[in-house]
Amino acid sequence: MSEAQLQPQKEQEKTEKKLPPPVGTLFLLILYLAILAGMWLFMYFEMLQRR
Repeated sequence: MSEAQLQPQKEQEKTEKKLPPPVGTLFLLILYLAILAGMWLFMYFEMLQRR
């Protein structure tokens, strides 16, 4: 058994780092994809007008 398994449960909880929840990650991802799609569509229609 490792040392972490031998320690009581309360001590294990204290030693583990609690990460904060990733707030806004999905929003930023969707915003990034929307900007990327908007730039792509803008360039697409600009190049269609060149014909």
